[in-house]
Amino acid sequence: MHLLEPAWESLKREFDAACSQSARAVRLQLIQELNQLLRRLRHYQTEAEWVSCVLSGAGQFIERVAIFSLQNGVVRLRGQQKFDFPEDLSFSLDSAGAFGSAVETKDPVIALRSPGEVGPALSTQNLADRAHIIPLTNGTRVTALIFAADVDNIDLNALELIASFGSLVLERQSNASLHAQIAPLVSKAAKPDLDDEGGAVATKRFPASLPGWAELSETQRNLHVRAQRFSRVTVAELQLARPEACRAGRDQANLYVFLKGELDKARDLYRKQFMTTSSMVDYLHLELVRTAAEGDELKLGADYPGQLA
Repeated sequence: MHLLEPAWESLKREFDAACSQSARAVRLQLIQELNQLLRRLRHYQTEAEWVSCVLSGAGQFIERVAIFSLQNGVVRLRGQQKFDFPEDLSFSLDSAGAFGSAVETKDPVIALRSPGEVGPALSTQNLADRAHIIPLTNGTRVTALIFAADVDNIDLNALELIASFGSLVLERQSNASLHAQIAPLVSKAAKPDLDDEGGAVATKRFPASLPGWAELSETQRNLHVRAQRFSRVTVAELQLARPEACRAGRDQANLYVFLKGELDKARDLYRKQFMTTSSMVDYLHLELVRTAAEGDELKLGADYPGQLA
């Protein structure tokens, strides 16, 4: 053995350890920043606050980014970073093919920055310039879009995660009077479908009624809040980790078959942690229906075990 080999091996171990510690520190910092962003989003009160949070989150991963809202077929600028678009910029959805595709498919779109794809105001003269357009949804409806300039080191997964965070908090039932058009009031009571004779359709399950908040103790309220947070994060992570399985499950109306392992594990954990009081609701089920199944409970499939009780 060469005399330098022990020293070389020791140097390699020290270098590997230093790299590992550095990577861990970066990872922890990123997790902390994402957690703070999600906390800010969960407590937003106005459209401006929501836009600021989403823009700030996306801005951590790409330098030039803008947020647009969508209402009645009109795309309107709500915030921007390192762009120089007119503050009152708006255009018809029909005039920008890439925006229309993102809205129709509810999936990210990469497009040339040509007038036909992104509209004259967002286009450039460089035929090689591209942009990423990521939709944000309120239930099944696209309400906003992230517009990001394409660069070599763009992290599209990170932008999709930020869009998921922004979408998760839009559908809210409290403080509705403070919300702008981007998050309208959600009906608190859902009526079951009726058959031709006026009876409830037996093949479709409906969520249990939510508990009266004022009737719960502080301990119970905290448990409900934790259960809601667990459900939102779990379903969001599932959709980010298994996008193709989620898409196939929706298309074939059998999400449970495609995601059985993950769903069984999440349901078991939810049961152990939260189904400990008679007032508890299966928020995991509600979140699966709302986001993964796009509001249609039947897309969970015939094999789905149903709500936890």
